Amino acid sequence: MHRCSITLCVYSDVVNNHYRSFNHNRAIDAAMSVLRAANSFVQTHQPWLLAKSSDGDDRATLDCVVHVGLESSRVATLALSPVIPDLSRRILDRLGCQSSERLGRHMTQSLAGSRRLGADRGPLFTRIKPPSTADSVTVEPT
Repeated sequence: MHRCSITLCVYSDVVNNHYRSFNHNRAIDAAMSVLRAANSFVQTHQPWLLAKSSDGDDRATLDCVVHVGLESSRVATLALSPVIPDLSRRILDRLGCQSSERLGRHMTQSLAGSRRLGADRGPLFTRIKPPSTADSVTVEPT
Protein backbone atom coordinates (compact mmCIF):
# COMPACT_ATOMS: atom_id res chain seq x y z
CA MET A 1 0.00 0.00 0.00
CA HIS A 2 1.41 3.40 -0.98
CA ARG A 3 1.90 6.09 1.65
CA CYS A 4 -0.82 8.16 -0.05
CA SER A 5 -3.44 5.45 0.55
CA ILE A 6 -2.48 5.12 4.20
CA THR A 7 -2.61 8.89 4.66
CA LEU A 8 -6.19 9.09 3.38
CA CYS A 9 -7.32 6.39 5.83
CA VAL A 10 -6.52 8.45 8.95
CA TYR A 11 -6.85 11.87 7.39
CA SER A 12 -10.43 12.78 8.33
CA ASP A 13 -9.93 12.31 12.09
CA VAL A 14 -6.69 14.31 12.04
CA VAL A 15 -8.27 17.23 10.17
CA ASN A 16 -11.41 17.25 12.31
CA ASN A 17 -9.37 17.21 15.52
CA HIS A 18 -7.35 20.20 14.33
CA TYR A 19 -10.46 22.18 13.45
CA ARG A 20 -12.13 21.32 16.78
CA SER A 21 -8.99 22.53 18.58
CA PHE A 22 -8.99 25.76 16.53
CA ASN A 23 -5.66 24.75 14.99
CA HIS A 24 -6.68 25.75 11.47
CA ASN A 25 -3.06 26.05 10.37
CA ARG A 26 -2.51 22.38 11.26
CA ALA A 27 -5.66 21.34 9.38
CA ILE A 28 -4.32 23.21 6.35
CA ASP A 29 -0.91 21.53 6.78
CA ALA A 30 -2.63 18.13 6.91
CA ALA A 31 -4.50 18.86 3.68
CA MET A 32 -1.33 20.01 1.99
CA SER A 33 0.53 16.88 3.14
CA VAL A 34 -2.12 14.73 1.44
CA LEU A 35 -1.74 16.76 -1.74
CA ARG A 36 2.05 16.44 -1.60
CA ALA A 37 1.78 12.66 -1.12
CA ALA A 38 -0.66 12.40 -4.04
CA ASN A 39 1.65 14.51 -6.18
CA SER A 40 4.55 12.20 -5.31
CA PHE A 41 2.42 9.17 -6.19
CA VAL A 42 1.48 10.66 -9.57
CA GLN A 43 5.06 11.72 -10.32
CA THR A 44 6.36 8.26 -9.43
CA HIS A 45 3.90 6.44 -11.70
CA GLN A 46 4.09 8.92 -14.61
CA PRO A 47 0.55 8.65 -15.99
CA TRP A 48 1.55 10.71 -19.05
CA LEU A 49 3.71 7.75 -20.11
CA LEU A 50 1.18 5.11 -19.08
CA ALA A 51 -1.44 6.80 -21.29
CA LYS A 52 0.77 6.20 -24.35
CA SER A 53 1.14 2.49 -23.62
CA SER A 54 -0.98 -0.21 -25.26
CA ASP A 55 -0.28 -2.69 -22.43
CA GLY A 56 -3.40 -3.64 -20.45
CA ASP A 57 -1.52 -3.63 -17.15
CA ASP A 58 -0.34 -0.09 -17.83
CA ARG A 59 -3.92 0.95 -18.54
CA ALA A 60 -5.06 -0.47 -15.19
CA THR A 61 -2.20 1.33 -13.44
CA LEU A 62 -3.14 4.54 -15.24
CA ASP A 63 -6.74 4.25 -14.02
CA CYS A 64 -5.50 3.71 -10.46
CA VAL A 65 -3.09 6.66 -10.57
CA VAL A 66 -5.73 9.02 -11.95
CA HIS A 67 -8.24 7.79 -9.35
CA VAL A 68 -5.79 8.33 -6.47
CA GLY A 69 -4.93 11.80 -7.75
CA LEU A 70 -8.54 12.90 -8.16
CA GLU A 71 -9.71 11.27 -4.93
CA SER A 72 -6.88 12.90 -2.98
CA SER A 73 -7.82 16.25 -4.50
CA ARG A 74 -11.46 15.74 -3.53
CA VAL A 75 -10.65 14.78 0.06
CA ALA A 76 -8.15 17.61 0.54
CA THR A 77 -10.64 20.08 -0.94
CA LEU A 78 -13.29 18.93 1.53
CA ALA A 79 -10.78 19.46 4.34
CA LEU A 80 -9.94 22.95 3.10
CA SER A 81 -13.53 24.03 2.48
CA PRO A 82 -13.88 25.84 5.85
CA VAL A 83 -10.96 28.14 4.97
CA ILE A 84 -11.41 28.51 1.20
CA PRO A 85 -15.13 27.91 0.63
CA ASP A 86 -15.50 29.51 -2.82
CA LEU A 87 -12.43 27.85 -4.31
CA SER A 88 -13.45 24.54 -2.70
CA ARG A 89 -16.89 24.78 -4.29
CA ARG A 90 -15.36 25.43 -7.72
CA ILE A 91 -12.93 22.49 -7.37
CA LEU A 92 -15.66 20.13 -6.19
CA ASP A 93 -17.88 21.28 -9.06
CA ARG A 94 -15.05 20.51 -11.48
CA LEU A 95 -14.57 17.09 -9.89
CA GLY A 96 -18.27 16.35 -10.41
CA CYS A 97 -19.17 16.13 -6.70
CA GLN A 98 -22.83 16.68 -5.94
CA SER A 99 -23.86 19.18 -3.27
CA SER A 100 -24.98 16.27 -1.09
CA GLU A 101 -21.41 14.83 -1.16
CA ARG A 102 -19.61 17.82 0.34
CA LEU A 103 -19.81 17.27 4.09
CA GLY A 104 -16.90 16.41 6.34
CA ARG A 105 -18.11 12.82 6.64
CA HIS A 106 -17.57 12.41 2.90
CA MET A 107 -13.81 12.55 3.43
CA THR A 108 -13.97 8.90 4.50
CA GLN A 109 -16.46 7.79 1.85
CA SER A 110 -14.92 7.01 -1.51
CA LEU A 111 -17.06 8.00 -4.45
CA ALA A 112 -17.26 4.59 -6.07
CA GLY A 113 -18.06 3.89 -9.67
CA SER A 114 -17.41 5.72 -12.86
CA ARG A 115 -18.13 9.43 -12.67
CA ARG A 116 -17.98 12.29 -15.08
CA LEU A 117 -16.02 15.38 -14.25
CA GLY A 118 -17.93 18.62 -13.96
CA ALA A 119 -18.02 21.25 -16.66
CA ASP A 120 -14.83 23.13 -17.44
CA ARG A 121 -15.69 26.71 -16.62
CA GLY A 122 -12.24 28.20 -17.05
CA PRO A 123 -9.24 28.39 -14.75
CA LEU A 124 -9.68 27.55 -11.08
CA PHE A 125 -6.98 30.00 -10.12
CA THR A 126 -6.73 33.45 -11.61
CA ARG A 127 -3.36 35.00 -12.22
CA ILE A 128 -2.37 37.65 -9.73
CA LYS A 129 -1.18 40.67 -11.62
CA PRO A 130 1.26 42.99 -9.89
CA PRO A 131 0.15 46.60 -9.92
CA SER A 132 1.64 48.62 -12.71
CA THR A 133 3.71 51.67 -11.87
CA ALA A 134 0.89 53.88 -13.20
CA ASP A 135 -1.51 52.31 -10.66
CA SER A 136 0.80 52.66 -7.69
CA VAL A 137 0.67 55.63 -5.40
CA THR A 138 3.88 57.46 -4.75
CA VAL A 139 4.48 59.20 -1.49
CA GLU A 140 6.52 62.38 -1.59
CA PRO A 141 8.93 62.89 1.29
CA THR A 142 7.87 65.74 3.57
